Amino acid sequence: NGLLTIELISGQMQIGNNAFINRYSAEIPISGDTDDPQAPTYASFITVSNSHKGDHPQPDKSKGGFATGTINKAGQVGDDPSKASVDGTKIAYYEPTTKHNIPDKFWSFLNASGPISQTGQIVQARLIDPWFYASGLPISDAYWSRVKIKGVVEDVMIQAFERRVLTYVPTNVPGFQVEMGNIGLHYYDWRYKEAGKPTGTPSVAPATGTVATSVAGTATTTATGTPGTPTPTVTGTPPTATPTATSTPNVVTQGRIIFASKRSGGKFQIYQVNGDGNNSVNLTASDAAHNNNYPAYSPDFTKIAFTSDRDSGDQEIYVMNADGSAPVRLTNSSGDDFAPTWSPDGSKIAFVSKRNGQYDIYVMPSNGGSSPTNITFFAGVDTDPSWSVTNKIAFASNRSGDYQIYTINPDGSGLFQLTNQGVNGQPHWNTLGNRIAFESSRDGNDEIYTMRPGGEEQFRLTNQAANDDYPTYAPDNSKIAFASTRVDGTSYELFTMNVDGTDQERITVAPGDDIRPSWGFPKGVGGPGGR
Repeated sequence: NGLLTIELISGQMQIGNNAFINRYSAEIPISGDTDDPQAPTYASFITVSNSHKGDHPQPDKSKGGFATGTINKAGQVGDDPSKASVDGTKIAYYEPTTKHNIPDKFWSFLNASGPISQTGQIVQARLIDPWFYASGLPISDAYWSRVKIKGVVEDVMIQAFERRVLTYVPTNVPGFQVEMGNIGLHYYDWRYKEAGKPTGTPSVAPATGTVATSVAGTATTTATGTPGTPTPTVTGTPPTATPTATSTPNVVTQGRIIFASKRSGGKFQIYQVNGDGNNSVNLTASDAAHNNNYPAYSPDFTKIAFTSDRDSGDQEIYVMNADGSAPVRLTNSSGDDFAPTWSPDGSKIAFVSKRNGQYDIYVMPSNGGSSPTNITFFAGVDTDPSWSVTNKIAFASNRSGDYQIYTINPDGSGLFQLTNQGVNGQPHWNTLGNRIAFESSRDGNDEIYTMRPGGEEQFRLTNQAANDDYPTYAPDNSKIAFASTRVDGTSYELFTMNVDGTDQERITVAPGDDIRPSWGFPKGVGGPGGR
């Protein structure tokens, strides 16, 4: 009773608590006849569901909303307002954990009561208790599509849950209008018979090991039995309505990555490049005689917090405009202050300080207007803070011996340990606050992993003999930038990859280390959220 839907959609085959194999998203019709060439498949739901390839939460529509969205085989979504008049499409429940809506037809099905045998007696009781016992939580909203059922094309409402898929066919006889799809057979055929394989996908033998990754311009590093994940080719036409075009900015061509680099000499300077590595600009060129490091975009991308030793010889926190102009010093202590991260609303900055003799996490106003507050107070080193939109601060600490990752509230309460295997550090939240990228040497050298906010689903993305460090999410959470020594074994260069570890590409080519990237958008492009 595993997370079958998530595996089929993401193409990540689970072989242990935190072990996965990269396969391919299943091109198997998610509903209806298996020979339907136009029906949406599990792969079609990648862009609308929560999976290892990213989460796609939806706003709460439980106060008067209806399930009127549409989807086709290509994964294109639209809206058909006429579906609001179909019985059972009113939203009955919003699941806050996964942030998806459940329409009345499915909610009634999941909460149905009926005759059951209980200690030898037939009683009326819930058929599924709790309601998510069999299906799991919703990982998508419900979408309408045109699907062939017994050779006849019908309007079908489809919703993906963690373990099952529910379908609603209004033309079916009562009692069979809502059904659970045949996901057991779909999963068996996908896992053991290589069904649903996109054209050109190499064979995959079930095996144990870690995820294989392919790096553009370098040799492929292959884990046991695990090829890279190809991009499915999908075709089709909108099911019942013309999809609404979106104007999502392109993080590669329109995004900007700031990072620390030694390419200009012996001192770290802060540079900016496009998401593809083009258009390099030194933002701290006016202070080339000093180290400028740890850059972090503000939530609205108009400011950059960073560390510099330009005024006092030790590290202090500064803020400048996104173009490098008007730097302002925020801290002034006898111990090093470094590694700033912004609060979700941009009003505060958390950072590391040694002002009291040990490395602790402090919080201060983003204008530096009052004394910083120590929130960790523990012997050892607390470092690498990252502040999420859920108002949790992730950080690394060696308080228990090896470095592990913890979360804490901004007032110092709610300390919680997320990792306990090997040495882990450099946590970085995605912009939804529901996943953390980090580095770990648990397998022998530094590699990039991701996990859930509670430490669940620790999933390895890179697999190199060299070190991969300093992960950061793109503003739309579609990619991760990181630094790697894989080119020559010693110097760090920047790379990007998809959030599932595929399509690893080198984006900087320069002498000297390029480290600690932060990804955002220039003013007027995109929305808030990247840090």
